[in-house]
Amino acid sequence: MSRQSICLSVMVLLLVLCANAWGTTPFSILPTFDVELGNDAQIGPGSSSETGSGMGMRNIASRRRVSFVTYDISTVRGPGQVFLNVSFSNYGHDPGAVNVYGVLESVEHLVAPGITWNTAPGVKNDPTPALDTDVVLDFADLTDILLTFNAPARTVRASTETSQALADFLSSDTNGFVAFMFAPEGSGNAIVRTVEMGADGGTILQGEVGGQPVAARDPNPEDQSNDIYKNVTLSWTPGTYTAVENVYLGTSFADVNVADADNPLGVLASLEQDGSTYEPAGVLEYGQTYFWRVDGVNSVDGTIYRGPVWSFTVEPVVYTMQNIVATASSSETQSAPENTVNGSGLNEDLRHGTVESTMWLSAKVGPQPSWIQYEFDQVYRLQGMRIWNYNSLFEGILGMGIKDATIEYSLNGTDWTILSEAQLARATGLPDYSPDATIDLGGLAAQYVRVNAQSNWGGIVAQYGLSEVQFLYTPTYAGNPDPGSAQEGVTPNALLQWRPGREAVSHQVHFGMDEQAVASSTTPVATASQSSFDPGPLQLATTYFWRVDEINGAMSPSLWQGPVWSFTTAEFIAVDDFEAYTDDEGSRIYETWVDGWEVPANGSQVGYAQAPFAERSTIHGGRQSMPLAFDNTSATYSEAERTFDAAQDWTAHGVKTLALHFYGPAENTVGQLYLKINGTKVAYAGPADDLKKAEWAQWSVDLPSLGINLKSVRTLTVGIEGTGATGTLFIDDVQLLP
Repeated sequence: MSRQSICLSVMVLLLVLCANAWGTTPFSILPTFDVELGNDAQIGPGSSSETGSGMGMRNIASRRRVSFVTYDISTVRGPGQVFLNVSFSNYGHDPGAVNVYGVLESVEHLVAPGITWNTAPGVKNDPTPALDTDVVLDFADLTDILLTFNAPARTVRASTETSQALADFLSSDTNGFVAFMFAPEGSGNAIVRTVEMGADGGTILQGEVGGQPVAARDPNPEDQSNDIYKNVTLSWTPGTYTAVENVYLGTSFADVNVADADNPLGVLASLEQDGSTYEPAGVLEYGQTYFWRVDGVNSVDGTIYRGPVWSFTVEPVVYTMQNIVATASSSETQSAPENTVNGSGLNEDLRHGTVESTMWLSAKVGPQPSWIQYEFDQVYRLQGMRIWNYNSLFEGILGMGIKDATIEYSLNGTDWTILSEAQLARATGLPDYSPDATIDLGGLAAQYVRVNAQSNWGGIVAQYGLSEVQFLYTPTYAGNPDPGSAQEGVTPNALLQWRPGREAVSHQVHFGMDEQAVASSTTPVATASQSSFDPGPLQLATTYFWRVDEINGAMSPSLWQGPVWSFTTAEFIAVDDFEAYTDDEGSRIYETWVDGWEVPANGSQVGYAQAPFAERSTIHGGRQSMPLAFDNTSATYSEAERTFDAAQDWTAHGVKTLALHFYGPAENTVGQLYLKINGTKVAYAGPADDLKKAEWAQWSVDLPSLGINLKSVRTLTVGIEGTGATGTLFIDDVQLLP
């Protein structure tokens, strides 16, 4: 019986038992930071014990303590892996019961050097309780209890029980950093040693990672993202055992969180759909936050694999202009015109203060009439102008804020058109001043706007001022290019996409390898009806430039010329980088690279007998390589062959070279390395001793010189021949190069 059929029978058994097949890798890591905090006379609420020898979890007279510990798990878990069988290992000092809580991601950054009881998450500290009173936790910052353990006795290191809640908390992490609070249970009194104690301390986080997640993941848009295109198509990676999926979408977190197929609550957007994309029905609302969830449905027994609730916020109706250049007819030394566009006097609630150096004020002896002008980086479709008038403490007496004004606009800074005569409301002179109104600019197209002062509110001196000005616009240019501007490593089959301008009915695309030609519109122009363009097959390792002009003949301007973007294609095409193989049935390395198992004449074996089946230490790139064991003591050759699901064209995109990287340990007995492409053998021309050189070597094959049809490659074989050749060859990063 073959390895494949053995594993298949095991998998069938596991499915019958309704269990998952896991290939796991153990991990064990020390804290990046640990600390003991107190609210007692010895460690007061304004101090901590960051470099002490113990972490105390104590709630007894004169000792009111909790402790925190953090870990970097960013390199522990690979794509698609989850945490399993997780526990802590503690070096003891004083036995006692300890409750472990996870610190929520929103406040975990507070667990860092300098932390005190007064600044810590998870404890009551606003206001700080009386000294030496019972420890009281703030559960708004914490998970439920993940684990309860008894601290070991002095000089003893012991592991806690494993905790599924602890594993789930780690699996839910999104930033590679986790923090835990260790708190006393009741009137407990426990101490464990800190990482400062070296080998005799440090709370070790340990367990396994592996397996396949069953819930949907990798949402696009990313969770909690902003400024999302209103016609967005949602996409995700489905869970491993998902056959069809239920998609929930709505504006209420509560509804999306609790809805199910039997109780849809008006947010079940798609029931038992095929595919991992969803295009919302109807147009999403500008500025609205949406919540969504994807539940997988198992085709065998109907099990629902509930997904997490994600969110995104749609692009706003109007945007606030950035990068404005302000000039004026004159200004006082500390009251320059740029103060009106740099936000220097605004707080987070867009209320302006009374500090005069955060505003503009014309000079006492400056030329008249006074004016202030705003220049944008290009022409925009302007919708509004929000003005905070001059707001000094004495504005109610002196009245130097502009009262009557003429507002003009221009496309070029030379030819001006009067928009309106306006009266600006008088500022309050208070430190929380809000703008009274937004001047409607009516969608005019302009690159310059000027405010000409006709009078001020005091009429005492000929000085005029403003505090802040913001311009609101609608986007009319193509934006958000995909590939991103200056992006590298782009697939040579890329489809170019962008967010269209709000007014566009068609799109003119300029594309080529000459930046100046694209900028000057001398490249061929393609007209697209959708916001995407297929440039056709591209060359590897080549930089391309492109520009999208948005067109609407019924509007003025009728063309909005976009910026020039660029991207560079990948330096190679991966034939196999060996990263996609897992230890789960159906995706094991030896199921793709077929070796000599049960073929007496073929002495090869791909992968190891036990998981992990791929090599995780001797690698050229990424996380794993393919171990190819060869034994020609009784066999005549040793080779492994991959058959591609679809024939590959090894002439496209300027491909000229096939590169294969291999590593041979020093103990190998050498033979002749070879490849076969569609059965045509190519011998390695380098020294035979390269197979035991104990360093990575690149074998480059000049494909055109082979004289064979490379437009339909279906099989690739790697082998070693030669009587008596034995050992292991590690294969990695098989690539097509220009």
